[in-house]
Amino acid sequence: MSVSAFNQSVAPSPESAALAGAKSNTERSRTSSTAQPTVGVSFSSPLGHCGPVFGGPPSRPLPITVRPNPGSPPRPLPIGVRPNPGPPPRPNPTVPDPYYSKQSNEQLAQALLDNYAAFKGRWPSRSVTRQSLQKMADQPLTGNPEKDAMIRLAKEVLRRPALVQAFDRNGDGLFSKKEIRSVVRSDNPLKLYDDKQLVQEMLNHFDALKGSYFNRTIKLSDLSTRASQPLTGNLFNDHLIQLSRAVLARPDLKEIMDHKFSWLRDGKVSRQGLLALLG
Repeated sequence: MSVSAFNQSVAPSPESAALAGAKSNTERSRTSSTAQPTVGVSFSSPLGHCGPVFGGPPSRPLPITVRPNPGSPPRPLPIGVRPNPGPPPRPNPTVPDPYYSKQSNEQLAQALLDNYAAFKGRWPSRSVTRQSLQKMADQPLTGNPEKDAMIRLAKEVLRRPALVQAFDRNGDGLFSKKEIRSVVRSDNPLKLYDDKQLVQEMLNHFDALKGSYFNRTIKLSDLSTRASQPLTGNLFNDHLIQLSRAVLARPDLKEIMDHKFSWLRDGKVSRQGLLALLG
């Protein structure tokens, strides 16, 4: 009986066996790599990944002659549009003002006199006071040129204690127009002295001002005569002349040097009376 070709067993050829073995080994290696858990962070950069890759290789430094790309330049502003300057700078009390710091004491006094109303204290005060000047100086700059000029002027005046004392000679805290005007018009180097400083100068030169050795007081008439003399070029004599002029330019001070009570005034200045004014 003959056997059908479909029922006959076919022995595998050597080439088919080799291909089957290679396919089996490949499938086993894929299965083992898939089943093995991943430990740590993968440093490989998968294809199609967007964004930073942690743990990637460090970037190489640019050569010395190569500059980093600064990016595209800023776009110019449209015509007629100004850049935003931001808020005005805050004044620094320790930094001299670029304009007013170059002004003389007389120029500052004239500026204060010209704008006297802007620095007056609260109603009903009719005078500029040390407090009202300080209040103006404490304000920040506003961007208004006129307002900022007053703020800067107040700051510069307060930076000069001798000038402030000249405005407040009697120490009452009021800067009258008369006192400010005297600083503007006078060329006396002692005009910035306050009343007590002039009293101290009178004491320092008491013997020279009283004249004769036997005199015990300074006569106001002698002081007036000395003040009317021209300057001589001698430093000591000129200082006495300027001192006499400075005292006579302050009628209130001259009167209390004589005596604080009007009915006891005799036109003479005693050493004890000057010492009492300093007490």
